[in-house]
Amino acid sequence: MLYKIIFKNFKSNLKSYILFFISNIIAAAELFAFWGMNSIIKKVVSDEVTAEALRYDFWIAAGLVTFITVFLMVFAMRNYIKLRIKDYSTFILLGMKKRMSYMLVLMEYVFGCLASLILGLVAGNGLLYGVQKVFYNIYPEFIKMSKVGIDVYKNTCYLCLGLMAGVFVILMVWLDSRDLSTLMSKADKKEGKPKGIGGIVLAFIGIALIALAFYQYVNGHDLAYLYSHIIWLLGGLLILAFGGSILLESLRKNKKFYRNNLLRVNQLYTKYQSNILIVLLLFVIHFFALTYLVTEVAALLPLDKYRENYPYDTVWMAQEKDKEYSDELAEKYHGTVTYLPMLRVTTYWGAEHIGISASDYEELTGTELNLKNREIAVGIEDREYKKEKKVCGEEYVNNYTWLYIGKYIPELVDYRQDDEEFLYEVSDLHTQNVLGQYSPDQWKENMIVFSDDFFEYSREKILKDKEEPSVLELFEFPVSYREEATNQLKKYAVEHSVKENADQQSIYYNTDEFVVAEKMRLLFSAASKLFILLALLVSGAFVIGLKNLSEYELYERRYEFLEHMGMKKKKRKKNLGFEIRSLPVIAITTSLCMGILYAIAFVCKQKQAGTEITPVFWKYWILLICVYIGVEYLIEKIFVWYMQCKLGRKTE
Repeated sequence: MLYKIIFKNFKSNLKSYILFFISNIIAAAELFAFWGMNSIIKKVVSDEVTAEALRYDFWIAAGLVTFITVFLMVFAMRNYIKLRIKDYSTFILLGMKKRMSYMLVLMEYVFGCLASLILGLVAGNGLLYGVQKVFYNIYPEFIKMSKVGIDVYKNTCYLCLGLMAGVFVILMVWLDSRDLSTLMSKADKKEGKPKGIGGIVLAFIGIALIALAFYQYVNGHDLAYLYSHIIWLLGGLLILAFGGSILLESLRKNKKFYRNNLLRVNQLYTKYQSNILIVLLLFVIHFFALTYLVTEVAALLPLDKYRENYPYDTVWMAQEKDKEYSDELAEKYHGTVTYLPMLRVTTYWGAEHIGISASDYEELTGTELNLKNREIAVGIEDREYKKEKKVCGEEYVNNYTWLYIGKYIPELVDYRQDDEEFLYEVSDLHTQNVLGQYSPDQWKENMIVFSDDFFEYSREKILKDKEEPSVLELFEFPVSYREEATNQLKKYAVEHSVKENADQQSIYYNTDEFVVAEKMRLLFSAASKLFILLALLVSGAFVIGLKNLSEYELYERRYEFLEHMGMKKKKRKKNLGFEIRSLPVIAITTSLCMGILYAIAFVCKQKQAGTEITPVFWKYWILLICVYIGVEYLIEKIFVWYMQCKLGRKTE
């Protein structure tokens, strides 16, 4: 009999509360898909550089999605239990023991959560397979299908079940301390607002944090760059939580404005603090969408603009013994080859570069560099190069003050950073397009120019080492012979040339192959970020839906009250629309302001790196912003229309 009651009660309420379970399904699916992609990305993508770049993207996405889905699940389960406990309070009034009613809630809750988790894992598996399949169809030569390990299933289940159990226990303890009248009461509770100097101080701290984040983003690197996003987010949260309340309080004190907008502003004012979790959660979603994701995607577009900035068909770091073969190959395929004495140069962090003498650099570029002793000039290869720009960022200068002459060796980590044997003075740091950018991030394969005397002294040592490249060979071939010639050269280089020690680098670069791979990397990077953007939109939509469903009874009472007071239906719908959209609008407006600041910081950082930001970037940035906000507006309108129709039918 007990199981029949549970099943019948659950079935009768399933339609009303289906959104809560769908939210849990979506949350579990997103967790599984992003954790799964993060775990298999290196197995799926055959290109090592692309795999590493995408792994970083999905590592960030996995953390972000975990944070958002945890809050989404907690919010969904909390509101589900609080709404269902009101229904079970009726059983208590009819004589059922409180313990038995809680047992019914628990059994219903466990059944719903387990079903949601299982369906979420199935949906997540399908989503993960679909993403792999799409990428595989685009570039089958770079992608292979793969399955996730059992750890992803375990971790998803552990987190979801842990959250479900934790929320249930906490709410049951809280509910057990309430009396029956409190549980069944539908009265609105008046809430306090942060008043006085404390709230103002915290709001200004939020502004200060944003200023600090802006500075760290522009001038920092590695961890400082990563932390700047967290600081930026914390600043926005403080401004929303305390600055928003203070602003509403000041609007309330403006009697004329408050009276003219009483019906619209009153509910927002009285319920802002109780809804602050919703505002902050929506802000987190929109913040990452309109800052990092939109800016990074805009910087990647368009994807087909780079081949013209590679002057050579092949760049090969060879040895003196290889010149004879290179001359024969160039003659056979009617090409040309340019020889430059070179050194392999490695930074403290393991990135390899190409070292040449000042006189060879002048012969290659026509630029004279008056370098002496341990002075160096650094040319940052830029695939979007239009004219030379000075690079002034401190992080870029510091990256080249410590250099090891030779290929990367694992023992570099044991060397001292203050050892004068490896310290150099950077006299010039600029962008260029001498060889072409053979590194996705401009932190590798740049040109280090030494003074002639120091270069000759260092190269004498390198020539004695059979494992070190000493000659830079630059090939150009007619288009009709290019593929055959470069294939033969690559085969020879693999079989007879020196070996590369560093990860994600090579001593041989075929420009056509590199450009195709780079387009693929950019496509995957843009697609992965757009996929994350879509996941954030879906999460935001469910947050809005859950909020509206959990407060449906409040909307219903106010809608009926305004009808009895004689307000016209059109006016009631307008007020309802404002109330539903107010919190999402606050969150996305604040995020848009942050997005504008973030884009400005991005431009400043790129200028420090010597990269020119063209109007094309702003065109795509504005387009992406408009599309995102447009989709968000459409989602809000759909929920407004749904609630208006549902409440309209109730009152007819």
